[in-house]
Amino acid sequence: MKQKTLSFAGLNLAYYDSEGDKPPLLFCHANGYSAGCYQYYFNRLKADYRVLALDFAGHGKSEMSLDFHNWYFFRDQILALLEKESLSQITTVGHSLGGAASLLASVKEPERFESLIVWDPVILGLKMVTLAKIFGNPLARGAAKRRPNFSSLELVRRSYKKFPAFANFEPSIYEDYLTHCFRKVGKLDEVMLCCDPRVESKIFSHAHYLVYLQFYRITKKTHVIIPENYNVCSPSLAKMITRNHKESSVTIWKEATHFFPFEIPDKTYGWLREKLTR
Repeated sequence: MKQKTLSFAGLNLAYYDSEGDKPPLLFCHANGYSAGCYQYYFNRLKADYRVLALDFAGHGKSEMSLDFHNWYFFRDQILALLEKESLSQITTVGHSLGGAASLLASVKEPERFESLIVWDPVILGLKMVTLAKIFGNPLARGAAKRRPNFSSLELVRRSYKKFPAFANFEPSIYEDYLTHCFRKVGKLDEVMLCCDPRVESKIFSHAHYLVYLQFYRITKKTHVIIPENYNVCSPSLAKMITRNHKESSVTIWKEATHFFPFEIPDKTYGWLREKLTR
């Protein structure tokens, strides 16, 4: 896939494009990750689709900024890419933050979207947003404490596998994560996270009531998948974002986590292909 750049709010954002005249399919990644983490899916889809994938500001190879106040910042990056490439009637595949941002983009400019596929989008709900405003978001606190620098990528490779969030990643996807979410610094083997922990933490802490209310306004065909043991999108919230289109659907997987696209990619890909043909 060809790496390209676009200008957004004074920042250079990176994105990837397989190009061609096939139906466009845009991937939007999770908070703290990057477009390159979904390479497994790109490789299987680019024969039939023009696959695009955006690195949100502060992720992957895009420049960072802490000058944002809610998730519209990420919504508008999606719309900026679609404007640059003159794309409409597009299907998006969004994971976590990417799912939420693509849903918000479809509310602001619905004419650009054919359908949306969202993997465990961060919706939270009014109760969770309120609790986060009062007590702080525990995900934000955890992200703020994240260690940004390591003496080598090999150290990251060994140590991260001990964490539950990464322990069950499919091996090739784990390597894609290491390749696209860390960059070399200094003259030796030292590496650092591409996503500054301050960015990841601020994203988690900036869920907003007005943003949440936009999810009631989704009108496009939307296929949602969430784990049965949910954290960021409950079954009732998944039904809320699919209620306005008769062809929308909600799938709930048992024994899955928020990271199921990275942990059970064959099953996830099979589900994705099914929804793309509906």
